[in-house]
Amino acid sequence: MKEEAKIDPEKIHLFHINIVESAIKDVSQKRDDNFEIKIAHTTMHNLKDERVKIGIFIDIIHDDITSDAKAHFNIDFHYKIGDLLNHYEIDNKGIVVFSSMFIATLLGISFSTARGIIYERLSNTNMQGVILPVVSPQKMLSTKKTIEDVSDQQRKK
Repeated sequence: MKEEAKIDPEKIHLFHINIVESAIKDVSQKRDDNFEIKIAHTTMHNLKDERVKIGIFIDIIHDDITSDAKAHFNIDFHYKIGDLLNHYEIDNKGIVVFSSMFIATLLGISFSTARGIIYERLSNTNMQGVILPVVSPQKMLSTKKTIEDVSDQQRKK
């Protein structure tokens, strides 16, 4: 991966989507209020099987401090990558380092799919009409969580 490998969309196969967690505490009545949206992600891989898992975490929080309305989603996207070998290298510490463009591509696919899933999940609530913003996959790279972050968050619930 000395130079950025071209990404062949036909080698990317999204084979499973798992909604790990979905919780909605609805607003009391339909309103066009603002919501704060927080996004984070995790990545996992299995080099031998050419698989990558992207975990997307999305919190939608009502911006009125008197309201406790919120929605939380944790969705895993499982990919089989036909040419995974072209998208990573192993550094001098033995750590797998993926190309940022490759991970950004998977994040873009995952987040776009999550937007549709969440839109549908909210359609029968008073939050219907909340549409997640379009987010640059490159900017999403900075929202990475570690497994420890995720475990800490789950323990606090």
